Amino acid sequence: MIKVMIVDDEPYIRQGLKILINWEQHGFKICEEAASGNEAIKKLERTNVDLVITDIKMPGMDGLELIEYTRENISKPIKFIILSGFYEFEYAKKAIKYDVADYVLKPVQREELLKVLDEYKEYFYRQMENVKKQEFTERIIYNSHLEGLVSGIYDKESVSYVQRHLMDINNVRYIRIEYDTTNDTYNQLTNTNKAKEQSRLYDAIKAHLGEHRFHAYIPQKDNHDLYIGFIYVKKLAGELALNEKEYIKSLHDTLNATLSYSIIFYIGQREEDISTISESYKSAIIAKNFQLYSKVTDISFYDEIKDKINTSIYSVDKGLIDDLIRAIEENDNELINMKVTSLYQHFKELVVEPDIIKLSTDYLLFSLISLAKNLYPDFDQEEVYRMISQGGYGQTSIRGSVAHFKKFAIEFSDYLSSLRKHAMGGVLTEVEREITENYMNNLSLKSLSEKYYINSAYLGQIFKKQFGITFKDYLNNYRIDRACELLLRSDGKIYEIAEAVGFNNTDYFISRFVLMKGITPLQYRKGFLNKLDKKH
Repeated sequence: MIKVMIVDDEPYIRQGLKILINWEQHGFKICEEAASGNEAIKKLERTNVDLVITDIKMPGMDGLELIEYTRENISKPIKFIILSGFYEFEYAKKAIKYDVADYVLKPVQREELLKVLDEYKEYFYRQMENVKKQEFTERIIYNSHLEGLVSGIYDKESVSYVQRHLMDINNVRYIRIEYDTTNDTYNQLTNTNKAKEQSRLYDAIKAHLGEHRFHAYIPQKDNHDLYIGFIYVKKLAGELALNEKEYIKSLHDTLNATLSYSIIFYIGQREEDISTISESYKSAIIAKNFQLYSKVTDISFYDEIKDKINTSIYSVDKGLIDDLIRAIEENDNELINMKVTSLYQHFKELVVEPDIIKLSTDYLLFSLISLAKNLYPDFDQEEVYRMISQGGYGQTSIRGSVAHFKKFAIEFSDYLSSLRKHAMGGVLTEVEREITENYMNNLSLKSLSEKYYINSAYLGQIFKKQFGITFKDYLNNYRIDRACELLLRSDGKIYEIAEAVGFNNTDYFISRFVLMKGITPLQYRKGFLNKLDKKH
């Protein structure tokens, strides 16, 4: 419904307009009325109104003054239709500069009012559609920047773009909001219906957030994993005079009351600002994985999970677990066997509750998941967990015999090693592409290492290992090959060709050319032309 306010100092005119047509039947709802311009302003400041139908002549603040004040002081996109007597027509024309939708002559005729309203309604829904399209495009760009921040791969533009859409970027937490997967009724839904429920969850969060709706988003990298990402900032709670836990519980209760299935919040650690939100995201994942082994609560704070893990595993030798994690990370099978033997013996000798050992192995699993994520940020976090819990790295094997434990540790170590190779191979593919597409620009190992978030010295090492020559030699050789093509296909001067392929110094270009081809660029060109002459 289009929300309407009627403003006229004559009560009988206001009443007459209300009963002149069936407003709701035509898509309108009269939600406010006022007897003066001043009264209308007070109501406009606290009420969402789309259309104001106002008399042009009123005591105190008249219709034009009301429109002028609204345009200058109220940011809401409100349109006006003016009511005017025949002799006020010239006066009414002054309203054109205020972008008035239309005017209606008094006494108001039913058909004329309907005509004006129908024209406005067409305009209103056309504008609504344009706003939706614009927000859709803006949302796609915003999500892309936000997901870069969440994955830890971003630039200053990403921070700036996200900042423009959030209430604040300081004192932030990543909250993962999803349906309770232990609910049998929810689990019986088809994938299509689960996706619909995700959309309902997203819409419910946006409705609750109102103008702060950009704090919620649907993650695209994990679109098979139906959850909603929520960027919590301290100011959201402060705006409602609530503390952090009160705000989160209020949001949870509101959503649970709205939706058909119960939901769970997994809340990551607090970060100083949005640039490190990826750390909060990772800790929210750990909170989720911990709950898969423990009694599920509706709201799970990583802070509280971390305290439980650390408190519990101090009953065992936490150093033994950390040593095993390092051995797995280093892919040292001999060391892995030694550390597993020591740890397993420690578990056997430990006189504690079984739950304590369970927490220790959980801690090991969480750490391994984090290693996999750090090696390859774009890899699917949930897929890693499913491999651990359901595949060759299952819970049974890790809690079975020492042989099974060793097998699990070595297999996962090999898996991490393959991830590392895959990640590095991906970077080298991107670097090679950068050379072929941007060889003419000022490329350097340093700039590429910053772009792809890898140490420049290490990038240089793996590049040389892969291609057999240094990055600089590979780039220069590629440039020389492109220069050869230009020498044969164009009549450009030597310095022009040097610049075209990325050499700023012509002498250096010539020396590199001679080193690679054994002759100067000019000789190379003349030799080709001489061959052509002989053929003809």
